[in-house]
Amino acid sequence: MNMEKVTIKERINGIAFEGLTAEDFEFLKERALKSIRKANPNAVRKPSKAQVENEGFKAQIPAILGDGKTATQVGADLGISVQRASAILKQMVDAGTVTKEKVGKTLLFKVAE
Repeated sequence: MNMEKVTIKERINGIAFEGLTAEDFEFLKERALKSIRKANPNAVRKPSKAQVENEGFKAQIPAILGDGKTATQVGADLGISVQRASAILKQMVDAGTVTKEKVGKTLLFKVAE
């Protein structure tokens, strides 16, 4: 087996002309992971200011949803933009704490039972 050292540039050029093989994928994956670990080996990420704020909003939302509200109504109640309210509600739907129901053209969000 030929064990000559291949540069990333040579490997990528080979992929461009011959296609991606499982071996190429593993090579690139390992190089990327090695680079990430080398750049910040002890990375412990703390949440951003917005993420911390959003957790507070997530705690308030179940109490204000009642029989169902739109993202616009939730945003107005919390004093945040519709876009931010919608993004938070989507996260809560994905987590299973809130459900969404389409009524005509309107999406109503309710607390999951």
